[in-house]
Amino acid sequence: MPADPTREAPGFATQVADAVLRRLLESPLADALIDRVVQALMRSGELERLITQAVTDLEASPAVDSLVDRQIERVLEALRTSEALQLLIQKQAGDYLEHLGEHPEAVQRLIREQSRGVVEEFFEALRGRALAGDDTVDRWVRRAMGRA
Repeated sequence: MPADPTREAPGFATQVADAVLRRLLESPLADALIDRVVQALMRSGELERLITQAVTDLEASPAVDSLVDRQIERVLEALRTSEALQLLIQKQAGDYLEHLGEHPEAVQRLIREQSRGVVEEFFEALRGRALAGDDTVDRWVRRAMGRA
């Protein structure tokens, strides 16, 4: 960052403070101090609160939403055009069809159950129509008998 020409050169006290601070940050004491501060933050719950707040802010961020949407679209497009993925899908489909060919019992059971279900639905609908027809005939007969 370029120096600000309107700013005065730091005085001797500032230079000494900067030098002491640099030495302190480069010393093993700095690591121990940082560890103690982090441990104190963790014990107080403040660090968790700060992280939770940061994540909450990110969740509501239109910029993050846009970034995630772009990344998802990029990944999905890469998957759509991936020859390796297409080959894997074809191989898995082939393996599955081969397995079904070697073990047809499950497919046959499924077909029987579905067929049974279709037949039951057909007969239930037929019974419903027959009952409706009976009701219609009964009403017609009652009207006819009442007029005779």
